[in-house]
Amino acid sequence: MSKLYLAALFLLLMNGCNDHQNGQEKKALAEQYIRGVYGCDSTVVDNLAADSIIISYPIFEKLFNTPAIRGKEAVRHFVSHFCSRWKEPKYTFHEAIAESGKVVLVWSFKARFVGSQQTDVPPTNQLQKWGGITLIRFNEAGKITAEIGEESDPGPFERVAQDK
Repeated sequence: MSKLYLAALFLLLMNGCNDHQNGQEKKALAEQYIRGVYGCDSTVVDNLAADSIIISYPIFEKLFNTPAIRGKEAVRHFVSHFCSRWKEPKYTFHEAIAESGKVVLVWSFKARFVGSQQTDVPPTNQLQKWGGITLIRFNEAGKITAEIGEESDPGPFERVAQDK
């Protein structure tokens, strides 16, 4: 009986280690994807995104007249246009939580605004910052199926840091 108990305990511990390792891998992939998309490397879309990927942030309704961008081709197009407006992008990840094929990231972003095709706002070349919280979902094949986020200025991490 004790051998069976030890074997069961060993299997539970190994499963927990695998879940932790899988969570760490998912966090790394989520961060790589975000850095790639908003850092002007559209190859991450080809390498990490599912064909049916969806990206949604509240600002999309204002910028694109739609709440979400759908599909790899549309995401690649988004990356191209985003990078034509923002230069020297830098992401900071403050928190990352992974569970059951999902990763939540708390992040800050800064870049220089060099122009906009959607509005009449002239380029300022000034550094702008904002932050947010994003949920990244993975499918069974390990591809990203959704990026769903909220953003604000100041971002959630900066709001808390201001209270200190």
